Amino acid sequence: MKKLLALLLTVAMLASLVACGGKDTGNAGDTGGSTNVGTETPKADDNKDNKTDKKVTIGYSFPTINNEFWGTALGHVEAAAKELGFDLIYDDCNNDQAEQLNDVESMISAGIDGLVLGPQDASVVAGILDACKKNDVKVVIIDRWPGNDLVAGEDYIAFIGPNDEEAGYQIAMSLIDSGVKKMIGIGGYQNTSVAEGRRAGLMKALEENPDVELLQYEWAGENWDDGDEYFRNMYQANPDLEGVWCYNDSLALASVNVCKELGIIDKVKVGGMDLLSPAVESMQAGELWFSTGGHYMQSAFGAVIVFDEINGNKYTGDPVVSLNLLNVSQDNLDKFVQKYIDNEQPINWKELSKTYNPDAELIFELSLD
Repeated sequence: MKKLLALLLTVAMLASLVACGGKDTGNAGDTGGSTNVGTETPKADDNKDNKTDKKVTIGYSFPTINNEFWGTALGHVEAAAKELGFDLIYDDCNNDQAEQLNDVESMISAGIDGLVLGPQDASVVAGILDACKKNDVKVVIIDRWPGNDLVAGEDYIAFIGPNDEEAGYQIAMSLIDSGVKKMIGIGGYQNTSVAEGRRAGLMKALEENPDVELLQYEWAGENWDDGDEYFRNMYQANPDLEGVWCYNDSLALASVNVCKELGIIDKVKVGGMDLLSPAVESMQAGELWFSTGGHYMQSAFGAVIVFDEINGNKYTGDPVVSLNLLNVSQDNLDKFVQKYIDNEQPINWKELSKTYNPDAELIFELSLD
């Protein structure tokens, strides 16, 4: 359902001429091939309207292919690569920091000019940026905050990620506003910015609603199996729960599946984050209560920024882009479907790229209005 997933941002590219500090625009050296070539992109001769004959190779490193969010984000980078005409090398690190550093070093050896980095956590970023700087590799970081010791716009081009605290707050408030008084929380990986931020939003909602009880909170992970295991154990300990706050849709949909198995789906409301196609389908079936998302597009926007930088078109928009997401529940699902599913429009990546469209502007905007 990739057509659905390509619609959740209204965008254009922000014109800019000011250079980011401490970065050059040179190519990485051509050090050989890679087994992780993600797309076969058109050559310059196939793109008659290409503004440059420079062949660009961009790497994409991300935590895990076993989470549909990251798989969907990969699909958007592949679409951007095909449209813009750059070669893509990608790999997931299986949620392992050391593996991610090795993956990026292999990409550098393969000759990448730029990198879109979805870090496993902040601990791996400094080493990756150091390796990229030594090889003139341009970097945009997405989704997970790399830490305050590294400066967006100086140490790397930009950070693009969701407003995680607001997302966590909205998940909680959707459950509370629906009448939930007793809930559990199934979190992501502790000490990652995304998981900590979403939990902070949950705690903010609970502070504002002291009559609502958080029965139990556990750091579970990101994948379906994590959600299945933790929900089963937490439900056994808290059979009177009324709502389930989940870090993402994979955890939420696993919880929904167990609720269906146990015959309690009509009694327990579940909320998650990512707004992926299975979540939409589950809401349409009257099962999942809520999801917030659309931020999987950040990977492709990062690729456009990197592509333009490599071609000498500097990015001087906001170096830290915080996306407020679409909040969709069973109550407003029809409105979402009408705007973003029934009214599909393809995204033209060339129009968003200053390399092809010098007058382009970049605006990140999500709305159901």
